[in-house]
Amino acid sequence: MIGPRVMFETFNHDIMYDSLKGRGGKAEKIVIEDEVWIAAGAIILPGVKIGKGAVVAAGAVVNKNVKPFTLVGGVPAKLLREDTRS
Repeated sequence: MIGPRVMFETFNHDIMYDSLKGRGGKAEKIVIEDEVWIAAGAIILPGVKIGKGAVVAAGAVVNKNVKPFTLVGGVPAKLLREDTRS
């Protein structure tokens, strides 16, 4: 499930300027596994993988991979809770 105003940013600009090429950049895919919830206004940055059953809190900026069955939130997103059921 994906809430409103969620952004999936797959391109990142280089900060260094090259006189021949200008400002380059790099595209990286984003992987969203099954049963993931991404709340309103979250931003998912390039190269991130969100594991099965994970939840991303509203307004979070996800710049690192998210483990399965965890809750992340904040700017940048940090682990808030893990599913401890086994």
